[in-house]
Amino acid sequence: MARTPVVSTALLTLMRERHHHAWTLEDLHAALGERDIAADFSSVFRAAEKLAAAGEIRKLILEDGRARFELRDAHHDHLHCTRCGELVPIPCLLGAGNFAALERETGIAILDHHLVLSGICRDCRVSPAPGPAA
Repeated sequence: MARTPVVSTALLTLMRERHHHAWTLEDLHAALGERDIAADFSSVFRAAEKLAAAGEIRKLILEDGRARFELRDAHHDHLHCTRCGELVPIPCLLGAGNFAALERETGIAILDHHLVLSGICRDCRVSPAPGPAA
């Protein structure tokens, strides 16, 4: 008899109920703990990877090398603050005409894309940058 995927189900429920975007594995692990769902870090990792491979969630890997996971909902792109790590969803900036032109120029049929614009968010711009450790 197959085991019920408790951690996978809990991750999907958590992601659907919470107003959080692009969860790190650490975020997911901590949030499950807050709900008293016992799962070690490797179980969270395996469940998130399995959900991403099945197409139920999207895995994003940014310049910092850390994976983020988000629900697969309406397509959007992201703004990434390179100082605090915040990842903000934004409407897609590329229209169908842009894709058609790229496909004609390159000969590559575009199946999917993900655009991440990097910069410094408003909060980080107004607060001083951390200095070197003394």
